[in-house]
Amino acid sequence: MPSFCLLRFAFVALVSLVAWTGMAVADPSLPAAVKQADAKYLDLKETETEDNSKKIEAGGGEEDSEPTAQEIVEGPIKVALTYSESKSEDGDETMRAPIVTVTFDGKEIGKFEGEPGFGDPPVSVQIANLDPGNPHPEVIVSFYSGGAHCCSDTKILTSSKDGSSWQTVDLGQFDGGPLTATDIDGDGVYEFETRDNAFLYTFGCYACSSAPLMVLTVQDGAVKNITTDPRFHHEHEFWLKDMITDVPDEDVNGFLAGYVGEKILLGEGKPAWELMLAHYDKESDWGLETCGQPVNEQGECPVKTELLSFPDALERMLNENGYRVEK
Repeated sequence: MPSFCLLRFAFVALVSLVAWTGMAVADPSLPAAVKQADAKYLDLKETETEDNSKKIEAGGGEEDSEPTAQEIVEGPIKVALTYSESKSEDGDETMRAPIVTVTFDGKEIGKFEGEPGFGDPPVSVQIANLDPGNPHPEVIVSFYSGGAHCCSDTKILTSSKDGSSWQTVDLGQFDGGPLTATDIDGDGVYEFETRDNAFLYTFGCYACSSAPLMVLTVQDGAVKNITTDPRFHHEHEFWLKDMITDVPDEDVNGFLAGYVGEKILLGEGKPAWELMLAHYDKESDWGLETCGQPVNEQGECPVKTELLSFPDALERMLNENGYRVEK
């Protein structure tokens, strides 16, 4: 074979080898990288816990449907759901507001009224043990505020340690419909599972945003965040499994923020941070603008804003919300 042919053959082989090697070491897509990093979570099997709580979950039907009064009873506690009616501003339609009345041994200890709505407005009522430190279960009342992606408005009626008095605790408003409590670890004490709303819209649109699991309870008359309690580690694993079953390949920063947050809660923040650095969207500026001073009464920044990188903005946001970043 002529020498120039040998040289050409060697050159073609070398180019092919370089191209093949480049393909072999190329970074995988974000979905592939996440599923490779978290393969152990994909085969988790769900375990169901028994729910023995008394509850009413009403509403959500068609606007022309009519709600019906209901009640639940647990020992001396009785909770009645009724409705008030009024006319809309134009007088053409009937508005209904859910009313929840709670009695203990026949004496009224709480009354709650939701916002008026058309048809059968969403509401949930539950009697469940949240605080093992008092003698009576709690009464959970959750209304729906209405509007896009919003909100449950949840109140908890809880007794004192000796059971002689009752007080109302405001759990707060969270994304989604009326909220009920769940016995996450099957110990007979109920908790609230929701997602950390601080992650919604922060680095992407609502549908582009993922958020870590948040676990709340009410004890000694106050709301407590018990997200990091080791009892719920298994629930965090299932939460991550759901999060990574549909990983986006574009508009990824909203997903990556929630992913890193949840991995921090699982004690795996460092590899998640490294994965984020390899795959975040460097073109997106959503959520990267920051103000060096408190905003004024009109919500405006009094100084020139600064544009951060996504990793810097994410680190700041995580630290502000109690997530310890490991790098």
